[in-house]
Amino acid sequence: MKTLYIGICCLFLPMIAGAQTNIPLFDDDVPNLGREAKPLNEIHLTPDELPDVRVSLNDSEKPARPQAKPKPAGTQMIRLPKEPNPPRRLSAEKAAEMDEKLSAEIRRYQEERAKAEQKTTPKPPEPKKEEQAQMPDSLKDLFGETHDVHGFEIAGISLGMTPDEVAEVAREQGYSVTRVEHGIPLHRTSFYEHNCRAIPVRRTRDIQDCIIEQARNDEVYYISSVTLAKPQTAEYIQVLFSSFATDNVSYKIYYENEGDNSLNFTRKNLAKKIRRRDAFWKMVFDTYGYPDDKEAFVWGDPDKAYMKARMQGANYNAYLILEDKETLDGDYVDADEQKEDLHYRNPFTFAPTEEDN
Repeated sequence: MKTLYIGICCLFLPMIAGAQTNIPLFDDDVPNLGREAKPLNEIHLTPDELPDVRVSLNDSEKPARPQAKPKPAGTQMIRLPKEPNPPRRLSAEKAAEMDEKLSAEIRRYQEERAKAEQKTTPKPPEPKKEEQAQMPDSLKDLFGETHDVHGFEIAGISLGMTPDEVAEVAREQGYSVTRVEHGIPLHRTSFYEHNCRAIPVRRTRDIQDCIIEQARNDEVYYISSVTLAKPQTAEYIQVLFSSFATDNVSYKIYYENEGDNSLNFTRKNLAKKIRRRDAFWKMVFDTYGYPDDKEAFVWGDPDKAYMKARMQGANYNAYLILEDKETLDGDYVDADEQKEDLHYRNPFTFAPTEEDN
């Protein structure tokens, strides 16, 4: 049986091979290729066994456009009127006429709107002349009664004290005098220098000695500043004094307490700084009360007599300033009055003067 099967296979193999070599590549013997090829009118897409489907390649056989569906009975078509195309450019007269009409419409609208607002919005009543606000002349007029800082003391030192009184109080408070400065009224300093150069005196040191000698003879050489110190508590005080025209009394007091600059911002050292801050402000408020100006920490009137407190810097340095401006104003008034008594030598001699007569 096996031998019979092999023999049948050997008989049909030559027949299959010969059939494969006779398959044509084209339907015609001569292919329709190249420049002489005839144009095709249609393309046959399906084999013979399937329904015939062909695609026409001629322009004349284009598919018909789909027709619109018939409208149902009773439907009425509405035709909108065509708008005329606007002219691309207006004439100059026409444009001017349109601008004038538009401007007139805008003015009319603005006038009507203004009239409507006047009717709905009442005018505020004009303030009476006697009710007009006026700027206050001082803190007393703005806040009422203020502190009288002439009764304030800083380490026992107050305004209106003489240099001897300040030195005595300073020793009682544990302060030592570290510096004393003298002064001469400015208008007299200029007059004395004029006299010294007329002698003549040339060297700067000699001129200074000459000015001081004349001031002492006229009894206008006064103590202008005293500096006090308490090193164990890092406290310093400087007191400024007026001239003899206003009795040579204290008119300004500076107080400074230095913080510890060795403290950094660790939690422990920051706690020390906070305790220092709280202790300073507690003593200030317990001693002088609350300030009249709570934002600037000012007691009294800054234009007349006041005290100011502040704490600043990373070391929390504390400062107090106590000043009486009216006392210093008295020195300026006295200087202006004494100008007439000071006679300068006339540098010009080309004509006789009253001194020569």
